[in-house]
Amino acid sequence: MNLINLVYDSLKLKKSDAFCATKIGISLEKYRQLKQQITNIKSLVQDDMDGMMKDVINKRMLDIIDDDTILNNYVGELEDQLTDALNQKKERVVEFKEDLEDGTAEIKGIAFAEPKSPEEIIRILKIDTDKWKLSSYWNKQHKDYWLISAMVTQVKHEPQDLLVKVLENFNPFTQVLPEPKITDKFINPSVAVLSIQDLHFGKEGNDGVIKDFKDAITNLVLRAYHSHMLAKIIYVIGGDLLNMDTFNGGTTSGTMVDNEQRAQQAYQDAFNAMYWSINYLAEFTHELHVVYLPGNHDRLSSFHLAHALSKCFNDDRVKFDVEYAERKVVTYGNNFFAFEHGDVTKKNTPLVYATEFAKDWGSTIYRTCYTGHFHSKKTIEFVTENEHHGFSIKHLPSLSKTDYWHYHNKFTGAKRQAVMELHDKEKGKISEFVYTA
Repeated sequence: MNLINLVYDSLKLKKSDAFCATKIGISLEKYRQLKQQITNIKSLVQDDMDGMMKDVINKRMLDIIDDDTILNNYVGELEDQLTDALNQKKERVVEFKEDLEDGTAEIKGIAFAEPKSPEEIIRILKIDTDKWKLSSYWNKQHKDYWLISAMVTQVKHEPQDLLVKVLENFNPFTQVLPEPKITDKFINPSVAVLSIQDLHFGKEGNDGVIKDFKDAITNLVLRAYHSHMLAKIIYVIGGDLLNMDTFNGGTTSGTMVDNEQRAQQAYQDAFNAMYWSINYLAEFTHELHVVYLPGNHDRLSSFHLAHALSKCFNDDRVKFDVEYAERKVVTYGNNFFAFEHGDVTKKNTPLVYATEFAKDWGSTIYRTCYTGHFHSKKTIEFVTENEHHGFSIKHLPSLSKTDYWHYHNKFTGAKRQAVMELHDKEKGKISEFVYTA
């Protein structure tokens, strides 16, 4: 406690100056000098002000000044400021007490006219209505002013309110992409298919997935770029991009999974990684087609992520398909590329695609369905009487590491890989590149 506070508290003892000076440990002359300064300050407080208000103002003034400022005649300046405030009869807040555990606060202030409504109370006490809700208030009239006291509680925002606020403030930076690094060494255009599903950002033991993901993207696109003309890249994102879909760490269906990160941090890491990858891939092709697929872990949160990404780019070379659909098809010449997550039965997969995408099916020769979900590499071929009208289902591997659930159920041993396939517009698949983490 500083010296000015010790002298102030000694006044309550009602003892002699000599006794108080000795108790504090200062000279009698010094004690009387400080006592006189405190007396001058107290005289500024109105005589009819109640004890509580006096104590609040006195304590506030004592917190402002110290021994050095008193000795430098700062009190005179403070007296002028307080005198001006009282003469102007300016409303002010004099006390704010917050209870962090209960989420409540008490605010006290003075006004020189009686408040007539809750709105006036909010204005006088400067209550931030985005954070606090006025619960109750009362006024007490004194000779020339009103003492106001109010209780407030923290505003608890509903999820839909937070979403509305986020959307209102959503103003992403629009990325300007550089010119693509297209080589003139190759004359035959090709399309690259890059589907990296099941990254499971936030999963237990998966902390190195960002580096593995970036290494895979860099390795695959550079190898493809130095051997083919990449007229187009079909880039599939989603498909359990996030390990969880809720704040409490559960999947879309409510299944609790092993997580190492909070949902918010996992979302941020995944968003930043996808944002980087789109910028990087766009440098090596005339057209980057980003296709979003939902997974069984993150149907809602991954959709939000993909939708937000689509608003960050304003370039004709980058095309986004972020519509929520669990089966999607992209064609390129004679090629029919189908995409899904793979968490449902595949017994009728060829018939479903032939029915739902009949025109695309009938105008193509080479048909492939790319799936994930199983974290392993596998190909199933369905062949009709004409082998050129077959249909392949490819389970693509994952870069994700094994968590406890997969370990416990003996779902281990699969290589952590990413695959990029290249297809000629007329002749179908011409090359495949594999990256192993």
